[in-house]
Amino acid sequence: MKNSWKKVTTIFICLSLLVGGSLSYFFMNPKTPNVSEWQAYSPGDQRFDVQFPKDPVESSEKMDIADKKLEYSELKAEEAKAVYSVSYVDFPGHWKWIGTQKLLSKSFDMFLENEQNVEKIHEKEIIHHNGYTALSYRLKQDGKEVHGRFIIAGNTLYRMTVTYPSSVAAKIDPKGFLDSFRTK
Repeated sequence: MKNSWKKVTTIFICLSLLVGGSLSYFFMNPKTPNVSEWQAYSPGDQRFDVQFPKDPVESSEKMDIADKKLEYSELKAEEAKAVYSVSYVDFPGHWKWIGTQKLLSKSFDMFLENEQNVEKIHEKEIIHHNGYTALSYRLKQDGKEVHGRFIIAGNTLYRMTVTYPSSVAAKIDPKGFLDSFRTK
């Protein structure tokens, strides 16, 4: 009779640990957000759409780029300590003579020159994004992770980024946001 109580007690303890562990995992590790459930957003000129977690704030300004005044526009939204951004600039057509890959690399280099506190570049590679040549990168800046992508479509240079602290990495889907970008 003592052995059967030991077995029942052991089985009960094992089941309690299993159920308790499963419940704590479920409640302590929220799942990564499903980007496809976010809202599709297009700027006023309808040139692209992208999935944002909420309505982004739009801004634009004139910038001096290679001795030209160009309109620089940005859409930005913050959610769960992550900042999601799409910015773009239309460049003169003759700039394309440089070649897409070279223009992407020069844009990335210019981006790095203008940014501060870039601690480390984890990756930088030329990829394809929905039929366009793109430059994908991942770096650490100001103690935060930054996943980004430069894309050239026609005469427009797009830059998408997701910036977040490492502490929320499990709750962020940078690739989902970057991949949701579609030009029209």
